Amino acid sequence: MSDYRIIAPFYDWILYPFMRGIRRDVLEIVQDLKPGRIIDVCCGTGDQLRLLKRNNIEAIGIDLSDAMLKVAGKGKGPVRCLMQDATAMALRDQAFDLAMVSFALHETEWEKALSIFQEIHRILKPSGNLLIVDYALTAATSSAARTAVHVIEYVAGQRHFNNFLRYKRKGGLERLIDPRCFVPVEDRFHGQHSIVVRLLRKRTESQKSEPQRTEDRYDNNAPL
Repeated sequence: MSDYRIIAPFYDWILYPFMRGIRRDVLEIVQDLKPGRIIDVCCGTGDQLRLLKRNNIEAIGIDLSDAMLKVAGKGKGPVRCLMQDATAMALRDQAFDLAMVSFALHETEWEKALSIFQEIHRILKPSGNLLIVDYALTAATSSAARTAVHVIEYVAGQRHFNNFLRYKRKGGLERLIDPRCFVPVEDRFHGQHSIVVRLLRKRTESQKSEPQRTEDRYDNNAPL
């Protein structure tokens, strides 16, 4: 995971103007939920974890980038992060009340993104919550925002851009999120409707027997 070795020390400084409102939304949702154990999957530099910590909310993070984790462990507010693969977490089943994943799914190979969802489902407690921040390009997205997103992803590098294009082509979050596993709770949009903060709840066994809505929107091969 050397992709971020050069940019990691400047990552938060570059993104802060764009991420401030999103980070605050995530904080507000977490404060409303009052979860016990929280994990930030693909936590990067730990910026969201720091904001939670400043508001007396403890959480841990995992990431596979050594460069990002070094940044997370430094500064005035270091946070607890572990080097782990999000597709195969060395964590107990049903160990967390809330999982978060921000801007990691669009830059990941499609099959790996599906595996991340499978692992998050495994480590969440029954009726636990999943909070996602990622691109959601729809008819409501302005043309300016759509162009800006494509430019940002292109500048991030060829592999990154290819994964983003595949994410978009396959239907993004609407296809990645398996309705047999998660129930939608709330959406908050940013960036002229190009970014969504999406809260979902893990389906209980009784809910799994309920009829699925808009079933044709989802990947029938998505993991349970």
